[in-house]
Amino acid sequence: MKVNFEFCLRIILLIVSIQQVCAQDQQLVQYSGIVLSTDSASTPVPYTSIYNRAINLGTIANNEGFFTFAARVGDTLEVSSVGYQTGYVRVPEIPAGQGYTAKIFLKLEVETLPETRVYPWFTREQFKDAFVHLNIPDDDLERARKNLNAEKLRELGETVRDGRLSATQSLQNYAYTYYYQGQFRPQAILSPTAWMQFFDALKNGEYKKK
Repeated sequence: MKVNFEFCLRIILLIVSIQQVCAQDQQLVQYSGIVLSTDSASTPVPYTSIYNRAINLGTIANNEGFFTFAARVGDTLEVSSVGYQTGYVRVPEIPAGQGYTAKIFLKLEVETLPETRVYPWFTREQFKDAFVHLNIPDDDLERARKNLNAEKLRELGETVRDGRLSATQSLQNYAYTYYYQGQFRPQAILSPTAWMQFFDALKNGEYKKK
């Protein structure tokens, strides 16, 4: 009977110890943190993802890298952000009723992409055809000869206006625009002078078909 009592006592103590351990493992704390870059302790990493795989709970840091949510003591948090290496932190033991704010540093992850060459031809046959029919641009001497061609100069002479006349007309247009700046421009349909000129031209037969 004495043996059975000692055995039962050991079982009770074991159960109590397990309950205490479980209670300690299930202790929830308010875990807060600030995610910073390793390049500068004053540079936060905004909108970082924090995920607790043990309880399938996560949150997103704000634009200053700060976050806060409930976690259990001993849980491992996964901290990730685009352009940074994923970091892992463990929730420490925090006294009941006290807050905790951790500084989490993430390291920049620079990926060098392989060289990519873009060609305008899909196949070698298209490249060969383009190479054979390649139109090589003229050199400076050949362009000068074309520009001094008599036919080319005559064509330019028919289309290009006098430089002084064009400059005078441009200045007059600018002056007319600035003169009426900030107000409505007069309309020719409301001008008595324009109507007199129209009736004179109509009387003289300038609008009759020739």
